[in-house]
Amino acid sequence: MVAISTTNNGVAMAALRRVNADLTTTQNRIATGLRVGSAKDDAGIWATATKIRSDISASESVKSNLSTAKAQVDAASAALDEISALVDEVAKITASVAAAGGTATTSQVNQVVAFQTQITALMGSSTVNGKNLLGAAGAPNNLSVATGVSDGALVGTVAYTAGLPTAGAGMTELMAVTDAASLAAFTSTDAATAQSEIAAIATKLGAVSKGLDSAMSFNDRMADVRNNALGGLVDADLERETAKMQALQVRQQLAYQAISMSNNSAQNILMLFR
Repeated sequence: MVAISTTNNGVAMAALRRVNADLTTTQNRIATGLRVGSAKDDAGIWATATKIRSDISASESVKSNLSTAKAQVDAASAALDEISALVDEVAKITASVAAAGGTATTSQVNQVVAFQTQITALMGSSTVNGKNLLGAAGAPNNLSVATGVSDGALVGTVAYTAGLPTAGAGMTELMAVTDAASLAAFTSTDAATAQSEIAAIATKLGAVSKGLDSAMSFNDRMADVRNNALGGLVDADLERETAKMQALQVRQQLAYQAISMSNNSAQNILMLFR
């Protein structure tokens, strides 16, 4: 009978160890909210989750870069809108000069020169984070930004080569006005050409802006997909784990009672030998 009692005690102890281990695991899942919190929980899922986390982290950087690029494009577009309005003002002055038989006044010349100053200021003030798409081509003004990330690698690119809006023939003529003679030589055709040059740049910037909007929207959707996938892989089912913990606690109590009963049985047998 002593041997039987000892055996029962060992079985109860083994059961208690298993229950305690399962209870610790369940309590940890409830505390962290994770079913797979480390490689020891499930090496395969942990490796997959690590890759997804890496992509999520990289996509946040991509999103930040896209937002900065969008601001740079928007700044250039806003400046171009103002420059276009100034070209319209010059065109009005040009029409007045033509109506006066090609004779420009000092006041008209001064107005155009003031517009030139404003155009230059607008071009220079469209810098965002050290990049000016209305500045000279090349570093640091050219735009090139990745649009996404896949398995840790950057993919896709939106690019734009910076350029001075004053480089076209019409704008060059406008910026060259310094006196009555040069203003009289700047015809309505030149003004229309300058406006067309500004419009062409604005159209290119508009296309880049749409591309950036699309990339940011797609990145947001991919972030949701990745986060959902990650949650499905590693998140714990808290309702199930809570129910499991309650069941394990009952089993733990029963195991303690079994050990206690086994110990009491041993004590009762010993009393027979007194």
